[in-house]
Amino acid sequence: MAAQRAMLLLIAVVVGTVAAQTQSPYPILNISKGQPLPVLPQIQPNASGWLSLNMQPATIMGPGDNTSAEDPYIVYTGRTYNQELIAGVIRVMQGETLRLEVCNNLSASMQTTDGEKTTYGTHTQPMTTGGISVFKDINILANHLHGFYGNPGTDNVPCDPLPEGGPCYKGDNIFADIEPGQCNYYQYDFPSVASPGALWLHPHHHGSSSVQTHTATVPVLLEVNPNGGLDPLSSDSCVTANMKQFFPADHNNEIILHIQSFMFAVYDDASQNIQNATGPIDDGYITNVVGALPGDALCCAGPEPLDDGSGGTTWEGVGDTGPDAGDSFSALPFYTSGVNADFVTVNGAYQPVINMDAGKVYRWVIIEAAIMKWVHLGFDKPGCVMGIVSRDANYLNQIPRLADNLVIAAANRVEVLIQCDAGSYQLQSGIGKTFTQDPGCGSSHCDVYQQVVATVEVAAVAGAAPVPADPFGSCTPALPAYLYDLRDPYLNATQKNEIIPATGNNGLMNFTNPQVPGPPSSACALNGMTYQDKNAMQEIIGELHELSLWNINVHPYHHHTQPFQIVDLPDGVDSDLNNGSWRIGDWADTLELPNIGFQAIVRWIPGPIEITGTGYAVLHCHILPHEDEGCMMKTQILEHAYMPDPTPTGAHSQGGKAGLAIMVLILATALIGVPVVMYKKKKARKAAEAEAAEQSLVRNEYGASAGRTQSTAFPSAV
Repeated sequence: MAAQRAMLLLIAVVVGTVAAQTQSPYPILNISKGQPLPVLPQIQPNASGWLSLNMQPATIMGPGDNTSAEDPYIVYTGRTYNQELIAGVIRVMQGETLRLEVCNNLSASMQTTDGEKTTYGTHTQPMTTGGISVFKDINILANHLHGFYGNPGTDNVPCDPLPEGGPCYKGDNIFADIEPGQCNYYQYDFPSVASPGALWLHPHHHGSSSVQTHTATVPVLLEVNPNGGLDPLSSDSCVTANMKQFFPADHNNEIILHIQSFMFAVYDDASQNIQNATGPIDDGYITNVVGALPGDALCCAGPEPLDDGSGGTTWEGVGDTGPDAGDSFSALPFYTSGVNADFVTVNGAYQPVINMDAGKVYRWVIIEAAIMKWVHLGFDKPGCVMGIVSRDANYLNQIPRLADNLVIAAANRVEVLIQCDAGSYQLQSGIGKTFTQDPGCGSSHCDVYQQVVATVEVAAVAGAAPVPADPFGSCTPALPAYLYDLRDPYLNATQKNEIIPATGNNGLMNFTNPQVPGPPSSACALNGMTYQDKNAMQEIIGELHELSLWNINVHPYHHHTQPFQIVDLPDGVDSDLNNGSWRIGDWADTLELPNIGFQAIVRWIPGPIEITGTGYAVLHCHILPHEDEGCMMKTQILEHAYMPDPTPTGAHSQGGKAGLAIMVLILATALIGVPVVMYKKKKARKAAEAEAAEQSLVRNEYGASAGRTQSTAFPSAV
């Protein structure tokens, strides 16, 4: 079926005037414009029960016709899953297991645009020099299930059953490389207590995550299991409010909006020379990263702007990327429109049409799968009412929260209820007097400015009443134990100093401040340091952790394995002035707060071990070019005891061989020295265990008196 679809697309393009000038050995994917919103197909398992994602090249064209500067037009060969802009949607229930096969069908070596043969696909052959935190290894793949609450998959627990054909990881092991011609397998065990909502899959190899994620993302929807799963709408409050009417089992009111961004700046020879001297910059990221990786054969081909019949090209000198002249391959993406240098697609379409009926309440599931920019969504006129239900698959404390616009950072997921009067509306981003979330921001970290993200056509329905100011009602949902409220000042006063880890990399995540201790770095850094295999931030299961996050007005902070709660915004705004997008008390796994403050204080309690296990993960800036440049830190989940800090399994591209040697040395030293140390510290350990037990009793007492509609202790079973 996929091959037939690709062939039909190829035939459709070949007969067009644009494709007549463009030759590509790969399937061609047309970005449509102004057509009905594509419905994403559900990805089905193969005969062995595994869902398959195959990274393969595909040439992306459109959405304009290359004869006008009013619409963007690109010709770009990207690395895609299953040779689609979006391979489909994955659905899984609480308490179930997602078995995923991820294969890398890219080439290990390719002939470059200058005729040389270069190895792109092994960790021993980076695309450029400069250490582990550079743009490199662009044909090496790694996998991440963003938003997964569970095991990081680095503790070598075997999958059950074991697949045939490649290594399998029981959890979200982002360190396991998938080199060209290889497949990795992943077993994701979803606990029955996991909060339902939207997650997403994307590449996560350090050095190539951004260039791959640009065109390879898949939404994953975790749904309530009626046979024993935690249902947030089962609380007495939500039952009384009849909130479940807006969440039908057949999803007949569900609309998935999977947003991707394309960032191609138009460069001339002079600007390219500046970039070559200074290194990649953020604006027009994909153009820059390809410029930093010369000769990438999976990049670009394209004609000059087509003749409109006037005797010359439609716009002289605009959109010429320098070396990309005529029908040729070049070192830079071909981008002809200088008017819309950045644009977004929804479900793989440009400015699609969303069709709805008046009077009906819909549930929009929005996945912001961009590599950098946030979107600031709102309507061009009154007539629609929105209410936020959850962010990052975490229900709000009170649902829904009415909002007239939505700030959604790269990697965020938002579920909203929406009802509209009959009419035609524009869904816009960053446009108009009400969309001034960060008016002074001149960086590519800022929001997408796009007059029309989508058109919403709401058909009149006989008897449909006008939308009231609050059409949904409200209720307090039932939340799982790992989302219990950590804002209580009693916890802050009695436990803050004792249980926040005191190692050098804990307590402050400062993305760009050069005054913090550590080696100097001109790139985005955490506490002044770029990524390294050592010095992991330790997360102790069952203990309260707190981080003070700085500079998150333009840098989205992401924490793997489980979410965190916003407990304070010291210099921020916690009111309707922020239009309800974020509030103190909300839970998230990715946080960016444009224009409402530079700092946030967040808390979480790792565990329980039955769900998260132990092992290694990361935290990082989710501007993925910054992650590739080193704005990332390793974390280590521990069970009340110090463990050696070896390199995570599969982390070869991040210095894994050196880490393995260090691990062997550490273990050898431990075998000699641990018996003596353990004897001397026996009494101290017993005292620490007694203190931990006492603190556990304090936490349980707090939870029992919190008065929230949720479990007050971690479940003992998944």
